[in-house]
Amino acid sequence: MPSVDDFGVMGLPPSHAELLDYLADRFVQPSTSSGQGCGWSIKKLIRAIVLTSTYQMSSVDADPARAAQVDPQNALLHHMPVRRLEAESIRDAILAVSGRLDRTVYGPTVEVYLTPFMEGRGKPTVSGPLDGDGRRSIYTALRRNFLPPMMLAFDAPIPFSTMGRRSVSNVPAQALILLNDPFVTGQAKVWADRVIGDKALATPEQRITKMYEQAFARPPTERELNEAAAFVGGQPDERRAWADLAHVAVERERVHLH
Repeated sequence: MPSVDDFGVMGLPPSHAELLDYLADRFVQPSTSSGQGCGWSIKKLIRAIVLTSTYQMSSVDADPARAAQVDPQNALLHHMPVRRLEAESIRDAILAVSGRLDRTVYGPTVEVYLTPFMEGRGKPTVSGPLDGDGRRSIYTALRRNFLPPMMLAFDAPIPFSTMGRRSVSNVPAQALILLNDPFVTGQAKVWADRVIGDKALATPEQRITKMYEQAFARPPTERELNEAAAFVGGQPDERRAWADLAHVAVERERVHLH
């Protein structure tokens, strides 16, 4: 539904009203062994949705010319719309790739790391660890008047009011954050150290392949493999070479996620 915040006469009607009625009915029906009812469980409803063939469709049209003519806005859901990861997921993905992500659930919040450039009203009196102790972004302390720059750059909503749908932008600040933010450069070094220290990865080609699989869920192409091998082989400082390669992979992942 395009107007997620307006269910009145000024809002746009849903494209699949019958589907919404079906999901609402399934949500309230008692849970059974066959899985038809959700018993008011949001998790079961989400599971039912993501396991459907429609949700698992490719974002690439088999016949893009015909699709553009018949359903240019994809209102009929003939392919999966390309979606951008939220700010929190981008940060968590960086931690996951570096191997630093702490998957422990629950616990106290973690204060935001304060750089010398972060000034303003509402600034916390203490600074948290640079990597947030590896904790997922949901555990980061948020202050309405002092939000983390990385979250703001990637369109995290300002918590002054509810927001039905986040803004989606692609601006230079996002690239600059991933190029210069100490959290990102620090995690690139952590990732590089993990790859270098893995005894099972004896050759540069094996390391590069592993990094591509971790960052992009695919092996590198022959060209990518050769270029990356030439890049790390042409620098005298091994640790810095692999850290730079990891940093490049993070930036490429940003483009991939968008």
